[in-house]
Amino acid sequence: MGANTIRPADTGSGLGVSIARTAASVRADLSLALIEAVIIVFAYVAALSVRFLDSAGGVPTGWWTRLVFVLPILLIVHIGINALFGNYGHVWKYASIDEAVRLFAGTMTAGLILGAGLIVWRLTGGDSPIPVSVLVIGVLLTFGGMGALRFWSRLFSYRRYGESSGLADRALVVGVGEDAVRLARHRSQAQGAICVVGFLDPSAKPVDPTRKLAGLQVFGHVDEVAELAKRLDIDQVIIATEEAGTLSRRVVDLCMEIDVRLRIVPNIDSLLGESETDDMRDLKLTDLLPRQQVHTDLGAVERLIAEQVVLVTGAGGSIGSELVRQILSFGPAKVVALDHDETLLHDASLALQDARLVSELADIRDKGRMRSIFQKHRPELVFHAAAHKHVPILEDCPSEAAKTNVVGTEIVIAAARLVGTEHLVVISTDKAVDPTSVMGASKRVAEMLVQAGADSGDEPRMCAVRFGNVLGSRGSVVPTFTRQIKAGGPVTVSHPDMERYFMTVAEAVELVLQAAVLSNGGEVFVLDMGRPVRILDLANRMIRLAGLVPGKDIAIDITGQRPGERLAERLSIDPLEQTGHEKVLVAQPSYPGPTSMMVGLDRLRQSLEDGDESKIREQLLAMASTDLSLMESATMTIDLRDDQVIELRDDGGFGLAPSSAGDSTQSVN
Repeated sequence: MGANTIRPADTGSGLGVSIARTAASVRADLSLALIEAVIIVFAYVAALSVRFLDSAGGVPTGWWTRLVFVLPILLIVHIGINALFGNYGHVWKYASIDEAVRLFAGTMTAGLILGAGLIVWRLTGGDSPIPVSVLVIGVLLTFGGMGALRFWSRLFSYRRYGESSGLADRALVVGVGEDAVRLARHRSQAQGAICVVGFLDPSAKPVDPTRKLAGLQVFGHVDEVAELAKRLDIDQVIIATEEAGTLSRRVVDLCMEIDVRLRIVPNIDSLLGESETDDMRDLKLTDLLPRQQVHTDLGAVERLIAEQVVLVTGAGGSIGSELVRQILSFGPAKVVALDHDETLLHDASLALQDARLVSELADIRDKGRMRSIFQKHRPELVFHAAAHKHVPILEDCPSEAAKTNVVGTEIVIAAARLVGTEHLVVISTDKAVDPTSVMGASKRVAEMLVQAGADSGDEPRMCAVRFGNVLGSRGSVVPTFTRQIKAGGPVTVSHPDMERYFMTVAEAVELVLQAAVLSNGGEVFVLDMGRPVRILDLANRMIRLAGLVPGKDIAIDITGQRPGERLAERLSIDPLEQTGHEKVLVAQPSYPGPTSMMVGLDRLRQSLEDGDESKIREQLLAMASTDLSLMESATMTIDLRDDQVIELRDDGGFGLAPSSAGDSTQSVN
């Protein structure tokens, strides 16, 4: 997120970076070995001087000669044993007690080997090259010198970070793999030093209480993160494992009640590289879902779409553009992308750049233009995603909701019938369930148009697809929260108990495509979206995924419910039935029937002509609730087709009649 982004490592230069790091490591080890050789020489010279400190004549000349003779052996043994014990190849600025123990063991082992050699030398009758006391003192001084050399940089490092940025944050690392170990050893190279306290195992395997990584303890399982964070006074929890995306949802939930920052480091190479880095990779929308993504039977979708002409309305929007992108992957003959916003349509076309893609700039409310486009391309499949969707705005402008979401849908259906379209899928919303808002009511009426069309038995085969909020769509809560977090807050939530169902754009589009396969006509399909998400929890989750603490780094303001909003949405108030896909369900909500629908639509058109916003709102809500008490019984004709009118009668029946006057009417009950 902005500055909090770890960029992926440049895979093209990976080999070069690896060679350069190896060469740098070898140079550092050689330099360290040369400096240690000097320390060893000075240690034994000092030891010999101390041994004869009380002697009036100082160190006898013969002992200096013997020391010079034995120094190469001393150097080879000490440096060789250090290498054997793995005391090279470390960044000692980050050395721990484990490295100190290994250095001590190596030095003492070298002393024992040299002592054994000295004893063997004496037993063979040779003159001792150095006194035993000199060997003991020399070994101790060598260890002290090596330790001071190796750990001084760490002591200096702590002083430097303490002076520049205060005390380092205490961090708990989730992960026990290579990435987690490398992070623990090297993280303070990056800006904003941390002190890794220990590790948590993300697996379900039993944890050995004595297990250590990089000299630090593996405390337990990830489920214990909240308890350990409190007990160990942890400031940050860092996820350093390949399963970071899936694991982050779990860790966020576990840490919801404690004040720790969450940081995700799925690619440790990018963190340790020379490029500009910071705390956090780009936020993945799937991190915000409290469930796994749902996938559909794309093989059946491909069989439906291959070699077909497909038209998508609202193709410049979040759902529409993803529909176009996915449809193109299934081998259609042509995809017609239709939208009334030329900028969105242009951007979507540029992003895809496919020869099979044709753009059409049009408003679905323009009946003549829509007929012309459908007759020009004659699509076999239509996905109707064009709609007005923002609840508060449509509460103030109900006429626009009616014109686009109701009349526009009616025009699309009529145009599809005109050219013999085989399948038509209308995008709906969970706000259409027992609607309380203008937006929800208008989408429920659009669903009713699908049901009425299916009852007529004519082509196309129509269905509606109902789902919840789409993560990342324009104007939705996630981009809004992202913008507010980047600005430093506050994050605004209308009500602490507000709940919504969420899905990704990819899930929404896969459901829409699957619905076209499953449809027999007239269904309202619903995705099994798991449990709803509290908007307040979503805000907390996003703040934590940005590496910040809610209420401490970013404030959350409760602003109050907006007009038309309700605390919780439902996907259906009617029983849901299983389909051929375990995560796709079907509802059969009741509607007043074709006759009453025609009456309601005619009255709605009349109110639109009059421009009476309050009346339009009342009529939309009445139609959506099937309460037609506001509708007057009358005989009227509604011109919906080129060659026929639908005549409605006082007795509630209706019939189809030729558009020319005087012809008889065919009664339909």
